[in-house]
Amino acid sequence: MWQRLRSAMPPMWHSTRIENRAGGGVPDVHMCVDGLPFWLELKITKTHRLNISAHQVSWNHAYSRAGGVSFFLVEVISGNRIEGRGADNLYLFAGDRGRELAENGLKSGIPGSGSGSGPSTIVPCLLSGSVGSGFLDGLLSVVRGRVGSGRVGT
Repeated sequence: MWQRLRSAMPPMWHSTRIENRAGGGVPDVHMCVDGLPFWLELKITKTHRLNISAHQVSWNHAYSRAGGVSFFLVEVISGNRIEGRGADNLYLFAGDRGRELAENGLKSGIPGSGSGSGPSTIVPCLLSGSVGSGFLDGLLSVVRGRVGSGRVGT
């Protein structure tokens, strides 16, 4: 996932991949685009289940409470897609939703709880799509709406 994202990023997007195998919950990628800093925790799944550690939940929650912006970016591989979402395979969630994602994963459920129409994830999805579908432009729009807004939570 990271290589496809990186190759699709415009040259002026600055990204730093963090290889932290020691734990601590620090997300995988730090980004800065047009002066807007944010973090991405990258997750890949073949099912609706997500492997999110307690450290990742804690780090993202604390960072959000301090006014920072972070996200969980989930890629669903193989033929499994969230019902009603077509060929979308990337799903963006607010960083402060880590506990809910760890508990519920990508389960569909409560109508209207996510973005778009039709069945949606129980945890509100901020954006879905594929790398080639304008996803990065959508990501930047979400970031612009959050960085510097003073918004705590979603």
